[in-house]
Amino acid sequence: MSKKYDFGIVIGRFQPFHLAHQNLIKHSLSLAEKVIIILGSARSASDVKNPFTPAMREEIIRACFPDEANRLIFRAVRDYPYNDHVWTAEVQNIVAEVAEEKENAKISIVGFFKDRSTYYLNLFPQWNFEEFYSSDKKLLNLNASLIREKYFTESIDWKEFLPSQVSAALDVFRQTEDFANLQKEFQYLQKYKADTRFVGVPYEPVFLTTDAVVVQSGHILVIRRGHQPGKGLLALPGGFLASNMTLEDNAIKELKEETQIKVPAQVLRGSIKTSHVFDYPERSQRGRTVTFAYFIELESNLKDGLPRVKGGDDAAKAFWLPLSALGEKEDEFFEDHLHILRYFLGL
Repeated sequence: MSKKYDFGIVIGRFQPFHLAHQNLIKHSLSLAEKVIIILGSARSASDVKNPFTPAMREEIIRACFPDEANRLIFRAVRDYPYNDHVWTAEVQNIVAEVAEEKENAKISIVGFFKDRSTYYLNLFPQWNFEEFYSSDKKLLNLNASLIREKYFTESIDWKEFLPSQVSAALDVFRQTEDFANLQKEFQYLQKYKADTRFVGVPYEPVFLTTDAVVVQSGHILVIRRGHQPGKGLLALPGGFLASNMTLEDNAIKELKEETQIKVPAQVLRGSIKTSHVFDYPERSQRGRTVTFAYFIELESNLKDGLPRVKGGDDAAKAFWLPLSALGEKEDEFFEDHLHILRYFLGL
């Protein structure tokens, strides 16, 4: 019996893939001949929010549908927290490329409006929309964040809402060094949030930081983080706003401290071309954190070359990264720092 659609589209991070996700894909398979599963948060550094790679997620999901393997098509997309249009275009291009095999393909996106995180379901009016409702009331508000929280602690009930194939794969992952590092990160973040909570205040604290995007002669100045969170990841030089400093002063101070750049502060200040506020609500796992980033473009100097830099303060290392290397280093950047520098560079 032919299906209602040629292709069904399911979009998600699936971190981890749980029973409600499984029911969603089952429903999609009942509607469409083939289901395109688009995995979000591709090419980003592993963290406690996105611990599993696209390859691992695909393997896990396929294991849950052993008899439907030929009907599942997997693709992965990057996050673009400051540009929905680019993200939407990537999804559109993926579907167009896959659907080329079927002339005048009938396409539907399948999903459930759970909360504000599923707003993307409204971005594709060119396709039909099939809303999915779970018949199991316990699964309606299943929370992947809570499952991850239990997974990274000593809790034993994290498997309760996972397919057995997923539980088995995550048991194996728990034995790896990657898991051990993520668990340390999780523990650090839990303590951090507890220590910074405003006791007796009926709202969560909001933190202000500054970052510096410094470029010269086709290179960008980056650091390797020396401490958690994100220890070992690439980042922009920056830090929390000091209570007695302006935003601009703080940005210059943090830049000098973390990179020890051999450029006078007044030259750095005079080389600021523009600035921008980056306030994606989930940009940091530490809590609500808004950063003011400054774009500093230093004049090329063939005689002296790039200014000398050296890691200092919270930075284990500071160095000039060729812009051509951004693609290969994409999954090594902390939080949204790659998106910040791409905003200024127009990449």
